[in-house]
Amino acid sequence: MRYIAQDDLVLPDDWLERAATAVTAVSNGADPNDHGNIWRELKDGLSALFPDKKCWYCESPVDRADNAVDHFRPKGRVAEATQPHTGYRWLAFNHLNYRYACTFCNSRRKDVLNGTVGGKADRFPLLDEAARLYGPGHLSQEAPTLLDPCELHDWELVGCRRENGKPCPASQDLTEIHRAEVSINVYHLDYEPTCKQRHMAAVRLMADIEQAKEFFGKGMKEYFTASAKKIRRAIDRTAPYSGEMIFLLKGQRHADHPWIEKLMMA
Repeated sequence: MRYIAQDDLVLPDDWLERAATAVTAVSNGADPNDHGNIWRELKDGLSALFPDKKCWYCESPVDRADNAVDHFRPKGRVAEATQPHTGYRWLAFNHLNYRYACTFCNSRRKDVLNGTVGGKADRFPLLDEAARLYGPGHLSQEAPTLLDPCELHDWELVGCRRENGKPCPASQDLTEIHRAEVSINVYHLDYEPTCKQRHMAAVRLMADIEQAKEFFGKGMKEYFTASAKKIRRAIDRTAPYSGEMIFLLKGQRHADHPWIEKLMMA
């Protein structure tokens, strides 16, 4: 996961006016899905905010599955709500509520072979359920449990294990660990085929780090630079699973290798 700057989204001509018309229709009883063309119209614009059309939640390229516009706060119903909740219908046409997601993160799926179940669907847990909104109000009232790629630092709270590519919390704070663990489950970040791809990226990264350390220690500048460039490409936001690769690189920081810190800041 990486931070996505929603402010960079360019809206089509008259989109806000058409969205406002849809909001009025829904407030008068219409089904939000009857106006789904409104959010689908932004699909290409949303995908352009993350290079190579990567899923905002798992960083898998588009070929993992057909990507879709996810409503971060569900528009239809909310699984965790303790009272009847018809969804955040008033946000159905608010572009700040949209996230670009692959099918495995967005839709409920079961990996029978590996025993995992996930996919966001109508999930939207809160740290304090009593603070849930059931109608228009200040969103700051709610503290989402799910990590949000559109929050500046949420992406830093999940990493992966170098030995198998499985996702894991990247913090020692108990609340942040809880948020990461719930997000791993809800977004199906532990889907085995994705873990395998993430593991392959991790293996390449760790091999390049070991080489760079050796070349740096021996003063072999030319060879060190070549290895360092490979590492930099692996943590660039254009690379699959770059957030998790940054997590692994952070774990290799050492006083003998100041270049690692500099590489992350480049």
